[in-house]
Amino acid sequence: MQCLFKPARYVGPICLAPFLVLPVSALAQSDTSSPAEKEKKEIIEELVVIGEPVDSLLTSAELDRKQANDLDDVFSGVPTVLVGGSVGAAQKIYVRNLGEDTLNISVDGATQSGVTYHHTGRVSIEPELLKQVHVQVGAGDATSGPGALGGAIKFETKNPEDLLGSKDFGAILKAGYFSNTEGYKGSGTVFGRLGDTFSAMASYVTSDQDDMQDPNGNSLPGTNSDQDLGFVKLVGDFGGGHKASVSYENLTEEGEKLTRPEWGEGPRNPLRDLEFERETTTVKYSWDKPGSDWVLLDVSLYNTDFDIYRPWDDYTSAVNTQGYVLSNTSQVGEHSIIYGSDYRDDEVTAGEAALGGNVFVETSDVLGFFVQDRFQATDALLLTFGTRWDDFNAVDKENNEFSSDGFSPNVGFAYDITRDLTVSGGYAESLRGVETNDGFKLFGTTNDPDLKAERAKNFELGLDYTLGSFLLSAGYHDTAIEDAIGNDLPWSRHYENLGELETNGYSLGVTYNGDRLFSKWTYVDTDVELDGEPLTRYSYGYLGTSTGNTLTMDTSYQLSSSMDIGWIMTLVQDLDDLYVESAAASISKPGYNVHDVYAHWEPSGWSGFSMTLTVKNVFDEEYLDHGSVEDFTALEGYAGVKGYPAPGRDVRVSLAYRF
Repeated sequence: MQCLFKPARYVGPICLAPFLVLPVSALAQSDTSSPAEKEKKEIIEELVVIGEPVDSLLTSAELDRKQANDLDDVFSGVPTVLVGGSVGAAQKIYVRNLGEDTLNISVDGATQSGVTYHHTGRVSIEPELLKQVHVQVGAGDATSGPGALGGAIKFETKNPEDLLGSKDFGAILKAGYFSNTEGYKGSGTVFGRLGDTFSAMASYVTSDQDDMQDPNGNSLPGTNSDQDLGFVKLVGDFGGGHKASVSYENLTEEGEKLTRPEWGEGPRNPLRDLEFERETTTVKYSWDKPGSDWVLLDVSLYNTDFDIYRPWDDYTSAVNTQGYVLSNTSQVGEHSIIYGSDYRDDEVTAGEAALGGNVFVETSDVLGFFVQDRFQATDALLLTFGTRWDDFNAVDKENNEFSSDGFSPNVGFAYDITRDLTVSGGYAESLRGVETNDGFKLFGTTNDPDLKAERAKNFELGLDYTLGSFLLSAGYHDTAIEDAIGNDLPWSRHYENLGELETNGYSLGVTYNGDRLFSKWTYVDTDVELDGEPLTRYSYGYLGTSTGNTLTMDTSYQLSSSMDIGWIMTLVQDLDDLYVESAAASISKPGYNVHDVYAHWEPSGWSGFSMTLTVKNVFDEEYLDHGSVEDFTALEGYAGVKGYPAPGRDVRVSLAYRF
């Protein structure tokens, strides 16, 4: 293979077959590189992955420059990922227009599953703690976990060693201001070595945001947030390749939220107080046996508790998730084989908080075994193939029992036609059985007792051509999810197998990577339908949504060794005459053109000090993003059915001091 390594912030195709992720040795911890050069190294030292249209990798350096405050900020500029909704706690993630219910989302290996209240808080992550975010688009390799119908998103938090470098102790203090919400965010992180064996870090992040303002200066009630997060991690290096870590995270948020957080304010959607808390404990162990090609063992154990409380009617819902992932990697000649097992158990409860009140319970679990082989058949040909077997079981609140099991195979390839031209492709399947329902719907939700498991079938084809400092790429995908589970009307609480959910489309990309200038342009055209009906967030938001063709541009320039600037553009085309079967009418989704810019400065004379200036929505564009609930208000009987518009211009300033 000719193009295993790619430079700065590169997330385009990287001449490897789909579903491939290979570890790369870390670079030296201590260096005096410029900010842009450090960012190049960050990507290389973390993972070598294939990129669009299959994978994307985001690093902590990129998130810092964006001053990421929520999921929308994290994934801005990633063409295959859309985050819908202005309210951070109620944002939904879409990958190639498929909803997060079809995705396998994890933080340090801990799966974020189960829903408490219309998604609220299901995927709440503090960007400040992230080391990297890996996005696998579409059903992929056997290590993606069970039920990854539409792909997988893996968040990884920082370790003490990522911050220490050559020092034995250090700290980072940060303070940020957000003009749109007149809000602030502050954090303090300490890290150090505790002798020759242990290292530790502790971080506290607090933020207080008022309601967002739209481009016309109107307040968006219910978008305020008061959030606190505590995070600690202890890592032990015991020699002989043995390492272990334990981490604990506690995230709390409270504020006035709309009863339906994904809708705008209206008579049918009043403000209510809402509180939620999430606690996650993760224990990890690894053994890289010296001198052995057979043993690279990784074990993760996790437990997550998520609770949400509505004071106004004394109602509560909780999700408990616990599980493990056990894997080993063996090198056998030209084969790199990873194999193991994973398990997850979910319990959702909901009901009156008062003692003796009505409480509903649903449970589900899944046990899986997997094997994935990456075979370098020749210098020019790489093959990947594997499978996983999963056994799903669930019991709903009516004591209906659901069981399903089966294999999810995959195969992929990458072939270097010439040194500069690579073709890659692959096919993968993914099985997902019946799982727990939305906690706040348990009191009225019913399942079809004959519910069947869903199965995704994903086909990928890509082409990359390197021309000097340019990389040209093209990709095609087709994903079909058979027996998709959902409710046939937005207001229905009866879940059944609806039919075939299909998404297909293509992407085109041009990337320039010079000494100082990096610029990536990507055009994505993706359609998603359920038995021929285009999806809308309102009708099928948990399964997916329709978006206009999207052009993204991510450009950065290194002005000097201490300063770099960047510009992210997202251009989305109109969607007209989108027929909604449940409304027996057509709607439109107007397009938009949004620009964000940033500047990052690390003055050479002030060691440890850095400043970042970010301006979101520079031109104060007024728009409703295509991941939000569409505007149905022109239709009779649909008053108030419309998502909140995106916030207007937001000037963010962040100061950091590291010592």
